[in-house]
Amino acid sequence: MWRIVVVDDEVRQCKGLKNILHREFREEAMVWAFTAAAEALEFLHREGADIIITDICMPEMDGLRFMEEAEKEKTGIKVILLTGYAEFEYARKALTLGALDYLLKPLNPDRMRAVLEKAFRAIREERLLASQKDEMRKQLDITLPAYMEQQLNQWVYGRLSPADKKEMEKIIPCGKPGNVIITRLQGLQEWGSTVGKEELEEAKYQLKWWMKELLQITCHSLSFFSHVLPDTMVTVVTEKREGADAAALLERAALPESFPSFSGGDRKLWSVLGEPAADLFLQIEECYKSAVMVMDYRFYFPEADRLSAGFILPRRTGEFGIGLAEEEALKDAVKNTDLTLACRLADRIMERCLDSGYPEPARFRSGLQSLLRHISLYFHLEEAFERFWQQEGGDKSIETFRNKLYGALKLLVTGTEEKKQDKNNGFAERFRAYIEQHYEKDIPLEEISAVFQLTPTYFSNLVKETTGDSFSRNLIEVRMKKARAMLQETDCRIYEIARKTGYEDVKYFNRVFKKENGITPMQFRDELMKLRRETDE
Repeated sequence: MWRIVVVDDEVRQCKGLKNILHREFREEAMVWAFTAAAEALEFLHREGADIIITDICMPEMDGLRFMEEAEKEKTGIKVILLTGYAEFEYARKALTLGALDYLLKPLNPDRMRAVLEKAFRAIREERLLASQKDEMRKQLDITLPAYMEQQLNQWVYGRLSPADKKEMEKIIPCGKPGNVIITRLQGLQEWGSTVGKEELEEAKYQLKWWMKELLQITCHSLSFFSHVLPDTMVTVVTEKREGADAAALLERAALPESFPSFSGGDRKLWSVLGEPAADLFLQIEECYKSAVMVMDYRFYFPEADRLSAGFILPRRTGEFGIGLAEEEALKDAVKNTDLTLACRLADRIMERCLDSGYPEPARFRSGLQSLLRHISLYFHLEEAFERFWQQEGGDKSIETFRNKLYGALKLLVTGTEEKKQDKNNGFAERFRAYIEQHYEKDIPLEEISAVFQLTPTYFSNLVKETTGDSFSRNLIEVRMKKARAMLQETDCRIYEIARKTGYEDVKYFNRVFKKENGITPMQFRDELMKLRRETDE
């Protein structure tokens, strides 16, 4: 049976997840739950486990550190992270450092089952692979069969057993200076799904051989494809002689013409180098992590074909923050439905955040995402914002991220505009209803604005904005409409109609009526009577 350990400092969440796992995998797994990371580590040391499901945000030890400590107790444990939207970027970062997958809170049972089935399959495959080690070791050559590729993947994450480390030392001698190169050929895996497996493996072989030939003058190299990072080849490099410069060789690199084309005929290849190690065998984890870090920082330099830790590290900064004044200015732009200004302010915030260096890309994206989330909460548009933000895309480069920010701002501006329009429409309806009910009385601006609990100036501006006319014009239109109806439908005298429509002075009423209709009230009635007589005849 599978052995599953659940770690979550929230007692209710921890117990609930344990119960769900018992219910879903009653015949397949045994489950233990812990609310303290230290207790879980003690259990792992004593009893071991196959799968760990851990919260990423815990007070005494976060999920990333717990994952590292757990793997010291037993290599090969599959780690699944529990995360909310706020830690989503860090969960994705953890995947590049060895976590199997993640589950978003609140849990989706179907997603949970799919992730656990993925873990079960991975463990079965690894156990099968382990049982075939002796036979596979006899087949080692430059093509790096599955066994060696698996071992190299485990090695860079520090997961090899002592016996396997001794075997690896025969290939990569201890004490040799070296580095790690990560090369990505965009679209390789997608292209591979459209051709046969043999064709994909042949393309991978060509890429590894190309790298070996490129570096062989000054360096020993060993390349393998990552099981974690898509379209990614990892090359372990050690120096043949002191002063060997792999970076300079990469600068002159170009794929051979014989290499297959894909991604619309393009073959976009780029490489990054980690921080050089004085003893690559002993420092492989740190060296590999630094190369992964450089790969993450390519977010800021999407057009660069080559990047190195030597270039990134001096330009990196841990300082990053968005000021309250910046948030308020952006909020005002959204409130005023000024998308152009909002996008311009977002650009300024991004530029200011990069003034003193480049923060960790995940932190940079998360900080700006949080800024827009706060604004979406202010305008009660958080659900629409979260749906938009969870769509794929936006994290490949700073420009795609900028476009995603623009899209989110457009959503917020549009949503605010719609809410304002709905509010304005409601105001216009209430305003019209009020003057329809009170048109026969004197309605001073101060009185009606007080009824709507607004200042006279704001009330006047809002009437103009929502109806297209001033308060006085709206009132005159209603009074004239009522006056025409009374002239047509009643025998009331002119002075009576004047009073009933809010005019005490009949002469003033006559002037207003003629100005609005082109004729006096008496002429209007006479023309109506003449028209009726002609119709009767």
